[in-house]
Amino acid sequence: MMDFFIQTRSFSLHKTLIDGLEGAHVHPDVELEYIRGLVGLGNACYAISNIPPQGEIESLPVFPRDCLKLQRLLGSGAFGEVYEGVTVGSQITEVVPERRVAVKTLRKDASDYEKTEFLKEACLMSQFNHPNILRLLGVCLLNEPHYLILELMEGGDLRSYMRKARPTSHKELLNLTSLLDISWDVATGCAYLERMHFVHRDIAARNCLVSVRSYTDPERVVKIGDFGLARDVYKNDYYRKKGEGLLPVRWMSPESLTDGIFNKYSDVWAFGVLLWEIMTLGKLPYPTYTNHEVLSHISTGARLPSPAGCPQRLYNLMMSCWSKEPTERPNFQYLEETLSKMRDYEADKRANHNGASGHVNQAYQEDGMILISSYKIYKYESNVQICAQIFDSLLDAPLMVTVCAGFFRRGGLHWCG
Repeated sequence: MMDFFIQTRSFSLHKTLIDGLEGAHVHPDVELEYIRGLVGLGNACYAISNIPPQGEIESLPVFPRDCLKLQRLLGSGAFGEVYEGVTVGSQITEVVPERRVAVKTLRKDASDYEKTEFLKEACLMSQFNHPNILRLLGVCLLNEPHYLILELMEGGDLRSYMRKARPTSHKELLNLTSLLDISWDVATGCAYLERMHFVHRDIAARNCLVSVRSYTDPERVVKIGDFGLARDVYKNDYYRKKGEGLLPVRWMSPESLTDGIFNKYSDVWAFGVLLWEIMTLGKLPYPTYTNHEVLSHISTGARLPSPAGCPQRLYNLMMSCWSKEPTERPNFQYLEETLSKMRDYEADKRANHNGASGHVNQAYQEDGMILISSYKIYKYESNVQICAQIFDSLLDAPLMVTVCAGFFRRGGLHWCG
């Protein structure tokens, strides 16, 4: 299997980043367009040619324009607008007479570059088929304005969804099990993209979409939903933060910031930041730092602190995503599997404790492996369950764990950390 490792514009990108961080004034739409150019360089699906092959364009699912009604504006950007719409009398409605959809439009006076990017996004999304990836339903390309018809995600972007869940009283809208479920959804989508050898380059809560507005709906699904022009909808929220640089430095790995390297490892770094966003209910990473200070902060080896109430085992997972050496970071398959086990563990524990969260200082068993602080203890004998119970409260006490290393050896366990 081919492993795509992309290094893009190393020196020129580094200069652009630093210039932007130092306060160079660049029109947001111009810099946003430049960033989109980097996205193309970082993905195999884009690197073949500037314009998608004619056969690929012709294979897109064509949707009749007269079967689509635009209803209300959801957002606007530099290259077009996004509407909520409804389909009537077409194959896209499936078994229901009407279906609500999201319609992404390209303005009539779009440049050739913008038209090419629009086609690239359509061709790219048409290749994805996964429950945690936003689905392309059809395209209208024969007449202007051009349309992309997408699933409508009623809950909006994940960051806004989580911020609305912040408690204003004692009512808890999103418990730990729910947060782990959301994390698992995104990890599952990322694992699929990893198998497709796709480098996303902008994994963040703002670029994930939630299927429902409710916080208790068991059918809630979170999907990755930004593959290009979708950034227009969130650019005021994301790229224009208090006049700072437009690059997403708070989600970028050290090698991306300094050398312009984007690959599956840098995506894993960004996913670790997304986990932090989820556990803080949508806080801005490094809120007290400017973009330039974030770059210096990360370069010295500093990392985001553990969110309040975050289980140590989950923070350890974040820290593994932020390993200085890219190859030491876990892959998305591991992240997906680990989060699934954490979620199931918390769900079972809540059920056994009559709904009590109880998620602080709890040991976590993973295929015979107990995760305690940054140490990994592998199971050799059946008494691992007893040891787990004895040291259940030691997650936040690595010194105590170190003192007890000899006991673990005598108990049939081996230190690996």
